[in-house]
Amino acid sequence: MESGNQKPPVKIYSSLEEIPGATTESVALIFFSLVCHVCWEELFEMKEFVEKFSLPVLLVGVSADKPDELKSFASRYSFDSPIIYDANKLLFRRFKVKIEPYRVILVKNQTVYADDYSLDYLTRRDRAKQCLLQIASR
Repeated sequence: MESGNQKPPVKIYSSLEEIPGATTESVALIFFSLVCHVCWEELFEMKEFVEKFSLPVLLVGVSADKPDELKSFASRYSFDSPIIYDANKLLFRRFKVKIEPYRVILVKNQTVYADDYSLDYLTRRDRAKQCLLQIASR
């Protein structure tokens, strides 16, 4: 296989600022836990959605799980989007994340969408997708 066809291994980052373009582009943060299978579904569903519509959005997983476990997860399931190991839960606190999965969409590091806990899971997912489509249409 040619090296141009291989994707580089997933790198686990420690902050949003470390990810190239993450503070200057549109970013969808998906907060997740490895013990939450609904979270896994959310990661893969949003990744598929972004790819299906070729949205100009960087999908980033955010978790407080250990880096080696995150790498193992990404490798096992071929999840090639960046993942942030939020060791001190700085991003969790910044966006007031109480449960996972939780979605936040940033445009040039400004929050344009954050899940509303008063809404059910599917409504929150649909609203996040609508926001992503609006970003793409700008």
